[in-house]
Amino acid sequence: MPAPEHRFSLTIEDSPYAFQVLAFDGTEGISRPYAFTIDLVSECADPDVEQLLHKQAFLAFDGMESGIHGQIYQVRQRDSGRRLTHYSVTLAPHFSYLAHRTNQRIFQSLTVPQIISLVLKDHGIFENTHQFQLNTRYLPREYCVQYQETDLHFIQRLCEEEGMHFHFQHSRKSHVLVFGDNQSIFRKLARATAYHQDSGMVADEPVVRSFSTRLEARTSHTARRDYNFENAGWQPEADYHPDEDKAQPDLEDYTYPGSFHTRDRGQLLSQRALERHRCDYQQTEGKSNQPALVSGHFLQLSDHPRKEWNTLWLLTHVHHQGKQPQVLEEALVGNPLDRENFTQGYRNSFVATPWNVFFRPALKHRKPRIFGSQTARVTGPDSEQVHCDSHGRIKVQFHWDREGTFNARSSTWLRVASQWSGNMHGSVTIPRVGMEVLVTFIDGDPDQPVVSGCLSNSLNPAPYELPAHQTRSVFRSRSTPDGGGFNELYLEDRSEQELIYVRAQRDVEQKINHDSRIEVGNDRLETVKGNSISVVETEERRTVGADRKVQVKADDYLHVDNNSYWRVGQTLVAEAGQQVHIKAGANLILDAGASITLKAGGQHIVIGAGGIFSSSPISQGGVPVIGARSVSGLPTPVAALLSASLVSQKQAFQDAAAKAAPVCAICLKIKGGQP
Repeated sequence: MPAPEHRFSLTIEDSPYAFQVLAFDGTEGISRPYAFTIDLVSECADPDVEQLLHKQAFLAFDGMESGIHGQIYQVRQRDSGRRLTHYSVTLAPHFSYLAHRTNQRIFQSLTVPQIISLVLKDHGIFENTHQFQLNTRYLPREYCVQYQETDLHFIQRLCEEEGMHFHFQHSRKSHVLVFGDNQSIFRKLARATAYHQDSGMVADEPVVRSFSTRLEARTSHTARRDYNFENAGWQPEADYHPDEDKAQPDLEDYTYPGSFHTRDRGQLLSQRALERHRCDYQQTEGKSNQPALVSGHFLQLSDHPRKEWNTLWLLTHVHHQGKQPQVLEEALVGNPLDRENFTQGYRNSFVATPWNVFFRPALKHRKPRIFGSQTARVTGPDSEQVHCDSHGRIKVQFHWDREGTFNARSSTWLRVASQWSGNMHGSVTIPRVGMEVLVTFIDGDPDQPVVSGCLSNSLNPAPYELPAHQTRSVFRSRSTPDGGGFNELYLEDRSEQELIYVRAQRDVEQKINHDSRIEVGNDRLETVKGNSISVVETEERRTVGADRKVQVKADDYLHVDNNSYWRVGQTLVAEAGQQVHIKAGANLILDAGASITLKAGGQHIVIGAGGIFSSSPISQGGVPVIGARSVSGLPTPVAALLSASLVSQKQAFQDAAAKAAPVCAICLKIKGGQP
């Protein structure tokens, strides 16, 4: 029997070599790159094999337009005979090359289609070779991380998370990558294919030889829950439970976290999750010799004895095989389409689902997890040393981020953990620009980083040299924006040198609503280089166990609105360099138990129990000495300072209470400084 004419062919772009297709085997499906291994023969025994790599080529299944277009992904030269040399090439889409680039990258405020387009563009897959045919409006993702993923894995993961799918449309000159999220983007094959049960006879037209359908239990409804700290009083929840057959068991898929912060987003994800679970609830497997079958297209079945099956079926997976041994120019023996041994021609096996069941890709490409911590550097605008938002969140740049420029766009806002946090109370320490921080990830999710602490490094060493001061626990801040000063609290725990040290670069203010008690076991030294003002609104008591020594280098003023009482147990000595002036508005009484002595100008008067004695006779006349001017109140500068201090301090406390703000910031503002 003469060998039939050649049916399959491989056309390689700009190739000077002539190859004939001996056989091929390939698989293609929705949301997966295809791959075809093609066995070739050629009379050329020494082609430039490397020159064939990455060439575009079209594998034709027939003399019409059926076939697969792609790029030569692999080429191999095999054995050579007396006339023909055997070769093998693998045909794959340009999209497959994305499996060979692994990246760590951050995308901010972009939709999933925008992210995919950026990644494809990096590989030269521009708008003319990929399309988005979407019916859903996708909101931008605030923060999306590609972490230790290939570009292919990353895109497939994003599609699976959103419920998007992709397939390829082929022509002799190109293949187009098409992304979609509903059934309307799938094309219908040009002609229907009849069902013809396999009998071993060769049909005149391509037919479906086997067609079987199975039903399998699947999840019946989905529920999702998440948490949004910006609306902590509301628990985001969503579920999807369509009104279908009530007799089905209640099989729920409940997931937390659900990756949503709005009700609409949660409802969409819940619905698509259920569609993903149930897209293969009814699934058909078939076999045919129809070369026009290609995944991502509708097959119109006809002539099946079960009438309701003569409808459209979405081809989700097709396995193609072809053999034409006649290119070896040998006669064939036996049935070319033997039921047990496939020796010649074309055949395929396929998987399909009902046309009206939404296709959603399975979650096969999981998001990478970061179980542990990483370090990063705090970033912000060049003009700011402290950069945070109303929640105290900061921005960082990870050491692996090659695209960040250490500015306010380096990352999303990261929450900062503290030792204590409550309703208008807790502790707040904002990491500053340039600091190295420790970052952990909620549930290991790269898209949910939080700052858990700060670390010192060669650029930011500890406040004191270590290990020389290893017994010192320190909290030191830094003045901003110039950074010239600092506030500090440290605890020294070295034996015999224990110390609590407090340093304020400028002011210290305290507010004690009730009692304050200080006990000093030994000495107390207080140095005030300016004014010292003390206001006691009720009673003041002081007890000095030994001597009290006070030196006033200028004037001493004492103003008592009512009475003043002194009691000295032994001797009271008052000495004035010039004058002692005692003035009473009514009576001046000097009361002594034994005697009173007045001495002046070498004369004296003594008043005692025995009488009144004078060193000379008392004469009438004389001129009284004018005494020093009495002071009715505190000197004006000190009184004004006291008044201003009390008013501003009281106002500061009132403002701080009203605004729930730090008192120090309010005080600085009152004094004309920057809070």
